Amino acid sequence: MNIQPKLPRFIALALLAAIMLVLSSISTSAAERVGTYDSRLVAFAAFWDDAHQTRLNALIQEARTAKEKGDHVRFKSLDQELSALQHELHMQVFSTAPIDAVLASLSDRLPSLLREAGVSRLVSRWDEPALACVPTADRVDVTDRLLQEFHLPASRQQHLDQLRTVKPLPLERARLLSQQNKL
Repeated sequence: MNIQPKLPRFIALALLAAIMLVLSSISTSAAERVGTYDSRLVAFAAFWDDAHQTRLNALIQEARTAKEKGDHVRFKSLDQELSALQHELHMQVFSTAPIDAVLASLSDRLPSLLREAGVSRLVSRWDEPALACVPTADRVDVTDRLLQEFHLPASRQQHLDQLRTVKPLPLERARLLSQQNKL
């Protein structure tokens, strides 16, 4: 029985597999730089952006007009829509709710923003499960770059700076406070 040739071949294959594993993890890590952002700040800036304020004010005016004309069905519908928007904003700014619609509003500019930042995707800094597999060294904070996409009035900049220093509420706590009209 000739065992000697098989043992070195087994060791060689094991070493080759180990080398391939190390090389694949190095290339994956280098290619997978992830842009992180503070979703609260981006949501705040998006809310105060002129385009968003124009749409919001039109919706508010439409609700006022419906109320003045006695169109209770339309007014109630618009009132519910405005309340839902306010709730969503509160969850995003005071807590860690996702800002998918805000990011979708940037969809035409996102590819160039990702290239500019040298990242392959964006993840909220509060999305711990998504960031669990991303080494800290492969995370790039792109919050300030995303904020530049919105035209935040100077009068709101101080509020944004204050928001940076405050920890977000846990999402469930924020929902409870919102239901109690305390947020």
